[in-house]
Amino acid sequence: MSAYDVVVIGAGAAGLTAGALLAKEGKRVLIVERDTFLGGRAAELPDEDFKINLGGHLVEDGGSGLTKVFEHVGKELVHGEVSAEMPVWDDQAGRWGSIRDRYAGSKSELKKVIAAIKETPYEAFDAWDDRTLREWLAQYTTDQGVYDLFEFTSVLECVVDNWWDHSASDNLYVRKMHYEERHMAAYSFWPGQGWDGMWQDLADAFTEHGGTFRLGTSVERVIIENGEVKGIAVARQPKVIPTEVFEEEIIEAPAVISTLPVWNVLRVVPEHQLPDWYAQTIRFLAQDRFRVSWLGLYLATEEPVAVNNRKELATWLNTPTTEGAGFMFEQSAMDPSSAPPGVYLYVMGASVPGERGRDQQYLRTMFERFEEGARAMWPGFAKTVWRRRHLAFDPAFGVVQKPYLVGSYRPHWRVPTIEGLWFASETFKSRGVGTDRAARAALTVVEEYLGRRLSTFGDGWRY
Repeated sequence: MSAYDVVVIGAGAAGLTAGALLAKEGKRVLIVERDTFLGGRAAELPDEDFKINLGGHLVEDGGSGLTKVFEHVGKELVHGEVSAEMPVWDDQAGRWGSIRDRYAGSKSELKKVIAAIKETPYEAFDAWDDRTLREWLAQYTTDQGVYDLFEFTSVLECVVDNWWDHSASDNLYVRKMHYEERHMAAYSFWPGQGWDGMWQDLADAFTEHGGTFRLGTSVERVIIENGEVKGIAVARQPKVIPTEVFEEEIIEAPAVISTLPVWNVLRVVPEHQLPDWYAQTIRFLAQDRFRVSWLGLYLATEEPVAVNNRKELATWLNTPTTEGAGFMFEQSAMDPSSAPPGVYLYVMGASVPGERGRDQQYLRTMFERFEEGARAMWPGFAKTVWRRRHLAFDPAFGVVQKPYLVGSYRPHWRVPTIEGLWFASETFKSRGVGTDRAARAALTVVEEYLGRRLSTFGDGWRY
């Protein structure tokens, strides 16, 4: 008998979800993670007296996704602070305004669009994988204020190179979910137990149901023989010689769920075992130019910077000094424990083309210009007491959600011709935003593995 029923590669949102759900169902599960912390690209890490993420994260779940995962495994995902406003930077006027002002005179037009979203079945949006959000909206309105509401909301959730180039299908899935479950265009919250607490709760659910972790362990390869998964090989730990290769430990399992993104998965899955067309789809999406890449910036001040409500999410299409959409919010307003008392911590990001993600001189220049733009939009940033720059490129936040790069254009989670191998990653076929998208991808794969739907999640959409 194999040591485990299933091995899950990765302890991020998808890996922890898959592991916890399977362990709850009585399966013998091992989660293997190369890092020593939980959360993957949404991990929360201490830095001096601050707590910061690998990016600026909020949970984009109205209640049917990651929240239900917690419920199913006996935990609670606390919905913390929620932003209900959206300040928008008007670059031409050089000032802040409200998104409400842009559609205030066209409520009837907005109601038409909302009605169309609610009346359209989720699966009907699949036909819009190859078109932009504005093309879908244009069927129901020509009002620029309504366009602005949906397109600025898309900027907050899914940064792309060009703000107007968001796919219709991916965004409409999320809009429909939020209108049905929360009666608003967008719903995002800070986890009430904090990001580290959220991942620890999910990890506790996993181990309480018999699951096993191997952190700080790198998977070298998935072992496949005659079209069937036999397990994984992990590197000897610790490596005494840095150049050591092929000194492996074999872990047997008839099923492997990989949560690695498209740019990493072929490092551990032998490409020659995959159909050529399938492997080429993965390689196509793994190009640098399709990575969600952005300049991440944490700034701390001794005085609040936000103009109005400290819990607002602000967004822009261009800063006064840079081109590229982005967003900002005060993290310490969402979670006071993320900064020292009396200090205000802000997180922000601005998109950059993925193909420039390896150009160090370009990135250095762009960081300087981005910070200059932030000071122009919020003069209070002229007096900062702490800063951290980071680049969301490797790991990136995902594959850009442009037309022809979403839905049916992504490789399927079920690996063709190989029995027992699944890819539960938001960079494969999936829907949603961020951590919730990853959790839904994992739920889809778990149900596929079990051969049945889990009743907690009803008959709604999954991936």
